[in-house]
Amino acid sequence: MFNVPSMHQIISWFGWGHESGAVAAVSFMVAVAIIFVPVVAGFALYALERLQIKLLGMISVNFAYAFVNFVTFPGTFIHETSHLILAVVTGAKVTDVCMFENKDGCLGHVSYCARGPFPMQMVQHALIAVAPTVVGFTVGYFLLQYIIKTPHTWWGYIGLWYLFVSLVDHSTMSDADLKNYFRGVWIFIVPLAGILFACEMII
Repeated sequence: MFNVPSMHQIISWFGWGHESGAVAAVSFMVAVAIIFVPVVAGFALYALERLQIKLLGMISVNFAYAFVNFVTFPGTFIHETSHLILAVVTGAKVTDVCMFENKDGCLGHVSYCARGPFPMQMVQHALIAVAPTVVGFTVGYFLLQYIIKTPHTWWGYIGLWYLFVSLVDHSTMSDADLKNYFRGVWIFIVPLAGILFACEMII
């Protein structure tokens, strides 16, 4: 099983010592890396989703979007609900919600307007954009643990694996999500690096 390395281990890999300057530099790089993790995961799944649509589109474009929207509807619902919840929680103004869509190459959407001070708008853009990937992988992880560690009937396994695949299939970051994510995520780098630095220096 893969174990996430500690900050102490990461700092040791660089061989810069454990002086405050070295710890600060590594903390900053780790903070940037953490910010890019959901981007890589979310965009990779988005590319696979688009490939899936392209292959199904050989039959019919409308069929392809209907299949991805409705056959895996639990994932679609959780994806859009994640956007919606984070928009409400962060104080953005939700202007439109569409859970299921089958036109213009869309798979549902949540439209919003960021509001408040500029730093708060950055937070809104970043968290709303990344919500489906974080929620999808988090729920997917616990669902997978439940599938593996708990006995089920054959129908139970089929249903649970269907939910898992649907969920992961929609834990994506679209082009619009990536654009919004990078409009605001930079505001988290310094605080995150500061937390990592403080934890390493204190511990």
